[in-house]
Amino acid sequence: MRVVAIALAILFFVLGILYGLGKINFFTQSGAQHAHHITHLVVLWVLALLCLIWARFQSAPR
Repeated sequence: MRVVAIALAILFFVLGILYGLGKINFFTQSGAQHAHHITHLVVLWVLALLCLIWARFQSAPR
């Protein structure tokens, strides 16, 4: 499970960077341009941080 957590963290971090740079656009409706909000970037990075915390808990002693 630790590998899955790290892979998801990397995925969310990269998606956050790409969204912040405007390379990807979520929530488009019929091809219309959507205004980029910093909150989407923050949410993706918070998810990445939570995945890293999850990975850390997987390696804790029992």
